[in-house]
Amino acid sequence: MDDTETKSTGIVDLETKLERFLRTYYTREILKVSESYPEIRSLHIDFNDLDKFDMTLADELIVNPDYLISSMEKALKNIDLPLDHETVKINVRFVNLPQTHKMMIRDLRSEDVGKLLMVEGIVRKSTDVRPKLVVGAFECQRCGDVTLVDQEGERIKQPFLCENCETRGPFKLKISESVLIDSQKILIQESLEDLRGGEHPKQISIYLEDDITGRITPGDKIEVVGILRAIKKKYKEKNSRVFEIYLEANSVRTIEMEFEELEISKEDEEKIKELSKDPLIYEKIRDSIAPHIFGYNDIKEAIMYQLFSSPALKLPDGGRIRGDSHIIIIGEPATGKSEILQYVAKELAPRGVYASGKGASAAGLTAAAVKDEFGDGGWSLEAGALVMADKGIACIDEFEKMEPNDRAGMHETMEQQTVSIAKAGLLATFRARCSILAAANPKYGRFDEYRSISEQINLPPTILSRFDLIFFVRDELEETREVAKHILNTVTSPTQIGPRIPTDLLRKYIAYARQNCYPLLTEDAKKKIEEFYVEMREAAKEAEGVPIPLTARQLWAIIRIARASARVRLSQQTDVEDVNRAIRLITESLKQAGLDLETGKYDIDKIMVGVTKSQRERLTQVLDIIKELENELNAPVKKSEIIERAGKYGIPEKEVEKAIERLKLDGYIYDPKRNDRYKVV
Repeated sequence: MDDTETKSTGIVDLETKLERFLRTYYTREILKVSESYPEIRSLHIDFNDLDKFDMTLADELIVNPDYLISSMEKALKNIDLPLDHETVKINVRFVNLPQTHKMMIRDLRSEDVGKLLMVEGIVRKSTDVRPKLVVGAFECQRCGDVTLVDQEGERIKQPFLCENCETRGPFKLKISESVLIDSQKILIQESLEDLRGGEHPKQISIYLEDDITGRITPGDKIEVVGILRAIKKKYKEKNSRVFEIYLEANSVRTIEMEFEELEISKEDEEKIKELSKDPLIYEKIRDSIAPHIFGYNDIKEAIMYQLFSSPALKLPDGGRIRGDSHIIIIGEPATGKSEILQYVAKELAPRGVYASGKGASAAGLTAAAVKDEFGDGGWSLEAGALVMADKGIACIDEFEKMEPNDRAGMHETMEQQTVSIAKAGLLATFRARCSILAAANPKYGRFDEYRSISEQINLPPTILSRFDLIFFVRDELEETREVAKHILNTVTSPTQIGPRIPTDLLRKYIAYARQNCYPLLTEDAKKKIEEFYVEMREAAKEAEGVPIPLTARQLWAIIRIARASARVRLSQQTDVEDVNRAIRLITESLKQAGLDLETGKYDIDKIMVGVTKSQRERLTQVLDIIKELENELNAPVKKSEIIERAGKYGIPEKEVEKAIERLKLDGYIYDPKRNDRYKVV
């Protein structure tokens, strides 16, 4: 027996063996595919079943997947089915590869080319689904005979000779008689929770074909089983010996992205439950957040609730109310804001993304439609940082330095937790269910207590009002000695400054709470929230001239923080104690951000509109004075005359000057000749 006969006998034996495997394990699934064809065009085979049937076959699949998959598809055709095998092609797709064959994108090497392996990552870009030629029907322009040619590689292959007239064409491709399948290209990036320290996430292109196309959108986390291929670099030196790699997908599975994909063992679960019973659990977790930064107990407590989060509310009418809290820290330089943000993003939040406002654009944070070489010159969708942080925390530093247009793109993300894009004919909505922890600096470096927020911060009220909690951080002189001692101890005795709960255990604790605790409000808790909200609003209603203290947005913030507080101790009930914690934090935030220093009362308009009620009244008063003087003089009014008339009403000169600047900025008055003489618009 010669080598050719031996080889053909081997192929027949392999097909017979694979046919026996399919009949033994997958008879029911094969019948289901044949009955549902063409809606279902793939047979999914569990790798473990093949391993149980024959270990040698399983090993062959990993080392020589092209050969074994094609043999499996031939074996499938040998099984009698109510389908025309000539026109029908059922794809064989493998799932559940063992963890030993699951690889990080950064670890792919030359010896892996041609092997079957599994990678996991987040989809960054995706192209449109386009038809791809599999079998080309070429018509000879001399005799009209049609020749079928199987297509491989990137370029179209034409027949060398016409089988009928034995000439070299010319040939014309007949699309109607050719075989086409759907194809798509996506780009995936390593999951952020798989990275450690300052590692940069690596990317790889994935080629999808037939029925697995069109199901993946940027932002999805997927697990891909495929064959690693090498291809010459495009647009590079023609004779370069360095190749690009990509993955030809065999099967794709979308992974539901949880807050944490850590495996929590029974031992871990026991530790977590024991820790939750500790009466000092709140203080211990709070002190484990950026322990090398001195103080800031309120801010750290707020971040603790942000990490635990409140379960989102899904309403019967299809509506959804976010459970994630947004926090902004507005602080003077050298107060440790950036350190806190980086600690949360890199150490505590398993899906933490850190970005700086100066280096971030709207497209970089939300999503973009990009025209590039990835999509063969077409448009592809690309997910931004907030989409990548889905079910995690996005830490944005230097928030005030973002361009106004870029910041406006975050409005939808912060409230609806989605990112919508409409560009170049592409309409898409991505999920961005993340909390935002932002840090900003005052406009002039230091705070002036008697200036409004809008004057000191380069942030519009529209975005400021979307933060549940706003904290001001000042460089206090009273704490100088304590800060110095803390920094020196960090250098001399680093172990003393460590977290009270080990970081790995704390991450697992947070993950366990988010996955297992869905606390509901008790009747007493509901009553307490209602009383607080009504009392604050009623005070404004009854007393004339009292500003509005808080709105429904603050009410939702109290509910979110209270439910997150219950999760901290792994409780399924939100009680009055949780509500009191939430009210204390909201009150503290209002005291700092919403206190009208002229009246000493809370005024939510300071956050919502940027001007307090007393300031609004002052502006109206000054505007009326300008109108009055303009009517009397029938000419533009001097600044000195406005100040003099306002003095009769008891308005200080500084306040008049500020009011004039504000009215000019808002377009109510103007200076025609720029000589400090004003007219009403």
